[in-house]
Amino acid sequence: MIRQISLYCFLTIGLMFAQALEAKVEYSLDRGEIRENETFRLKIVVQNPSTLANALRLDFLPEELERLSLQQFNNSTMVNGQFQSEMGWEVKLLARQAGTYTIPARKFDNETADSYTIRVLPAIDELKDDDSPAKVKLRAALNLEDVYVQQQLILTVRIYRSVVTRHESLTLPKATGALLEQLGGDRTFEMVQGNTSYRVVERQFALFPQQSGELLIEPMTYTATILDDSQSSNPWGLSRTKPISLSTPQYKVNVKPKPGEAEEPWLPATNLKIEAIWQPGNPTFEVGAPATLEFKVKGTGLLQTQLPNITFPEMNGVKIYRDSPEYQQLFNRLGVTSHHIEKLAIVPSQSGSVTIPELRIPWWNTISDKQDYAVLPAMTIEVKPQALSGQSSSIEPVVSKNLNDETATSNLISESSSSYTSEQGNATLWQIISIVLAALWLLTLILWRFTKPKAIVGHVADSNITVSQTEQVFKSSLSEIEKACSNNQPKLTQQLLLQWCRNQPHLKHIRNLNQLKQTVEHIHLSEQLDELQEALYSPQSEQDWQGQSLAAALQYLPKPEASHRKQGLPRLYS
Repeated sequence: MIRQISLYCFLTIGLMFAQALEAKVEYSLDRGEIRENETFRLKIVVQNPSTLANALRLDFLPEELERLSLQQFNNSTMVNGQFQSEMGWEVKLLARQAGTYTIPARKFDNETADSYTIRVLPAIDELKDDDSPAKVKLRAALNLEDVYVQQQLILTVRIYRSVVTRHESLTLPKATGALLEQLGGDRTFEMVQGNTSYRVVERQFALFPQQSGELLIEPMTYTATILDDSQSSNPWGLSRTKPISLSTPQYKVNVKPKPGEAEEPWLPATNLKIEAIWQPGNPTFEVGAPATLEFKVKGTGLLQTQLPNITFPEMNGVKIYRDSPEYQQLFNRLGVTSHHIEKLAIVPSQSGSVTIPELRIPWWNTISDKQDYAVLPAMTIEVKPQALSGQSSSIEPVVSKNLNDETATSNLISESSSSYTSEQGNATLWQIISIVLAALWLLTLILWRFTKPKAIVGHVADSNITVSQTEQVFKSSLSEIEKACSNNQPKLTQQLLLQWCRNQPHLKHIRNLNQLKQTVEHIHLSEQLDELQEALYSPQSEQDWQGQSLAAALQYLPKPEASHRKQGLPRLYS
């Protein structure tokens, strides 16, 4: 017992030590775009509290980055009912020169950090030639001077403040004939211009012009109150404030029509991708068994409403049931990125190699100004035949019965031969036995001849009762399925229908609706089973499914064999 406890403690300590060795330090920046003379924050996230307990020296940072402040943090949040903690340091830095700076790989106590690269872009010249003494300055810029219709246009607005402001507000841009989306929240940082330090608030918008021609973007107005230092304080020692109002210029953008050579659908974007992933990976394909394919379309520079509706071609050997798609719209400094996510139920209907053909979506590349295509390559899957259950068990008893009959016959012959040999020496006894057996045989024949008509009538009656009872059970056992259909419950209907099949001797091999459909001869019932399958694989179809038609078609399900009576009677007279 002591040895087991010692081993457990040793393994626990070893596991904790291994986790400590694997702990990684993560770097991140407060924003994606950093420019010369701008401040930014470097976050250093550690895993172990013991690492955070040690003082952090900043000599590992590139000398070109000026250290302004260091702050330690240890935050806890609740996500989906679980506490998550994040701890580390946040360093405020100032990039004096544009360039690429690398933080080398290093160790923080028992944790390791990989090398990390910081890219600093050249400064924006918005205030370079501005010598005005204004304490607050407003600037705006467009990323493009002309665009295609429905192409993304980014408007960036920056507010530079060298004093504290109150009661701030900024109007939204107005552009008739264009859709507008704000690209996330405000980004705040500091910038040094000459001897003045500004606090900068950056706000970005994406505009999508909906018609060609000239697009007018009306001025945006910024209002606030600041301290008025041009006047002396009043006798009570209170400072006076003054309101300010600044406006951006009006912008005119040339919106070009769709090029004549562009294909439909018209998708002006910087990138468009298609991908499909099997869930789970590397599935086994079987006739009648659904497999899930997660299908994604990602458009950079497109709104989710611009993403195309994907049409899948008709395919031999495969039926596709589509789920209701989900849409996501993400925003960053580069604009809008939209996602179309859809789950497809792929149901093979034949075995062997089945090919899902290539899918191509045309789109207009606004970077190269050319027609481009997003391509999902063709996929070939190997489909196994549907599993057949119940055959082995039905064959084995027949073989076993034949073997038993042969064994019994062999034993009877052996016994008769033995008996004949043993009685050969006693002729008198053998003659007596033969006479007795002959008399019994004659008596049996006479009795059988007298009772033959009655037996036939009884057998026919029994057969009629059996067939009648079978039909009655067949109809009554469908009542629960009809009830589920009438209540428009597709999942319960499928469950009861397959359970009913398993209880029918002639349908007990059925394991899915596709197998059942192959046994159905009535076209109306076959169509209703197709609609049931579609409802099961699509939430929207599940809500809209009406089961009354299927309930009425259940009468056409394959009935049990009723030919025993017809086949049995002739044999009685043979």
